[in-house]
Amino acid sequence: MKYSSQSRVYRLFVIAILLALGTLPQFSSGGELEDAISRVEQAGKTLMLSAKKPEAREEIRSVLQFDQLDSLIATGTNASSKNITLVRDHFINNLGDLKGKYAKQAELVRQALESWIQVLPSKGLKEILAQIKSDPPAFTAVTQEHVLLCRAKLDTAIQNLEAFLDANDSQVDWKAHLNWKTLKTELGSNTPSPVKLQPVLVSFFGNVEGLERPEFTNTRLALRDFMNAVYFANNDRIKDMYTAQLNNLESALESYLVKANNDDAWAIGRAVGWLERANQATDLQNELRQQFNKPNIYMQISQNLLAAGGGLDVEETQDIEQDLKGIAVKGVATMKGNISFQTVNDPLKASLDVLLNGKITTDNVAQKSGVTVFTQGLTDIKAQKRISFSEEGFSTLPARADGSTKLELVNIDAPSSVYENAAKTKFIKGRKKNEAAATEIAVEQVEQNMDSQVRELLKDVIDGYHEKVRKPLQRRGGFPVSVSSSSTSEDIQLNLLQTRRYQIASPSEPPALNNDTDVALRVHESFLRNISEVIFGGEVLDDNRVREIIESVGAEVPEELQEGPGKKSWAITFSTAQPLSVNFRDGQVEIAVKGREFRDGNRIIKESIRIAAVYNVVKTDNGMRLTRDGDVQIDFVGRKSLTTFQVAMRTVMRRKFSAFFKEEMAGQGGIPLPGEWADAGNLMLQQLISDDGWLMLSYKLGEPAAE
Repeated sequence: MKYSSQSRVYRLFVIAILLALGTLPQFSSGGELEDAISRVEQAGKTLMLSAKKPEAREEIRSVLQFDQLDSLIATGTNASSKNITLVRDHFINNLGDLKGKYAKQAELVRQALESWIQVLPSKGLKEILAQIKSDPPAFTAVTQEHVLLCRAKLDTAIQNLEAFLDANDSQVDWKAHLNWKTLKTELGSNTPSPVKLQPVLVSFFGNVEGLERPEFTNTRLALRDFMNAVYFANNDRIKDMYTAQLNNLESALESYLVKANNDDAWAIGRAVGWLERANQATDLQNELRQQFNKPNIYMQISQNLLAAGGGLDVEETQDIEQDLKGIAVKGVATMKGNISFQTVNDPLKASLDVLLNGKITTDNVAQKSGVTVFTQGLTDIKAQKRISFSEEGFSTLPARADGSTKLELVNIDAPSSVYENAAKTKFIKGRKKNEAAATEIAVEQVEQNMDSQVRELLKDVIDGYHEKVRKPLQRRGGFPVSVSSSSTSEDIQLNLLQTRRYQIASPSEPPALNNDTDVALRVHESFLRNISEVIFGGEVLDDNRVREIIESVGAEVPEELQEGPGKKSWAITFSTAQPLSVNFRDGQVEIAVKGREFRDGNRIIKESIRIAAVYNVVKTDNGMRLTRDGDVQIDFVGRKSLTTFQVAMRTVMRRKFSAFFKEEMAGQGGIPLPGEWADAGNLMLQQLISDDGWLMLSYKLGEPAAE
């Protein structure tokens, strides 16, 4: 069996899984906390039951410190956010030490702990701010005992990494890459220098294959914590620094409460990250993170859309050559059918079934002892293969098929009527057995083909997810804290919680969707703010790369960006802090780019510059229209007055970036669908919201165009 168009099926999976989306399973409002605790308890039991041998169960209990989890569950609704967070973080840091199937089950426990944290009752931002003002958390000196504890964890991580390096051959000279000599020299010193260790820490990040392994990530986390402990334990100014950070936090919270905005949210995240780094005000950290810890991107695609393409037609003809009970059988089999897709109820993964409904016709010729028997067969076949997507990537279940065959006698070529009658009698008597044998062969062949071809179809998608998304983000320390996918018989859903140490996520739930939504994207401004620091922070983007990106999506390169006489090359080095940011407020979208170095021809300016444009967002009959509100803004960050050169540079940059931030961008009707879905109608915008930090775009499949 071969699919009539592999590329069409590939596109479907890209649409249906990678872009498919949603929410974490929601608990009932009456007993959210109790339900969350019950989910943690059940996930823990399932993990332990997955280990059949006592030694395996003991290893799991030891690695994940199950006594602490048991204690949390026993404490129930009185468990503190701090203790739940500590257990969750221990799971995060030690999942890599478990074998595959145990790691997957442990990840479900981690997700359940995350849900518990999210439904905890907590102080509001106003209460937190009032507490900071009236009774700020006291400064706690970083002790040498804490330094020694961090050092012990680092030594253990280094031992594990060295054992891994000794046991595995690699084309990378890891010890050279990781500045191993500097690491060992500083750790052997009585006074290790965080400044000298900084290049070592940086070497653990970057897009080098292998750095995503737990042996490396565990070491870099332990090294970072040790460096911070040494720095703050030996810094005479730490108390003043702590006071300054509380003041910064207080100021950002006050401003945010007056009018919520992206920049103050970023400042809050920076202050919370500093407190975590300095091991200060743990309860305050947890309270604030809990306020800003909701998923910040939701995506969704409906079963209605998947079914709209009418399925994919399949057809294959192949030769048959078999030996049935000593009789040589030859012939031709033709399979015609249709492949459709059905989402299924799965609260833990986004899952859909690939369904085959077809008929196999055969023209068979059997020969023995000078007698040739011509038969025709018709096999009704149904097959199913389940495909799922989770944080770990794609997974499949073996294909399952079922069928029934009818055989008809067409002709017998025999040397005499005696032989002919004997052959006919033998065919009639053996018909049921032969039909059962033919069905068994057809079912086995269809299952094998379905398994191998779906595996081949998904190969690029699977490799792309791991090699272009998951591993690079892990190497940079920027993989989402939570990737949650699920599905029902009506839709597929995916949501992400994208945040890091110096970042916070969404404080609110996304806007509600209409019931008849076919495709939806709901993104919070924190997602773009946070992920841009991972992907673009410190990176260089030049005019050649911009043109490549524009041309790759089939768009026309603006005149300001085209090559030619009199055209100067240019480049921007992105800032590490908010290189890209957005504000979704009051029916407007502000898009901003921040760089730390700019080049225009031979002129270079090493200043922090923010380029921004504000758009009014309106839903029209043709889709979405964005109209720029005013000019593109070019701000030299922290500068109250500009030199003549800077004024000239601002003019050049405004002209360049006006090519990106056009005065108006408008939809030209619905979004056309690819391949088999092209005739099903366009996706028509039905909901558009830009407010309270959220941008929501939801689409419904329109009526097919009239012929």
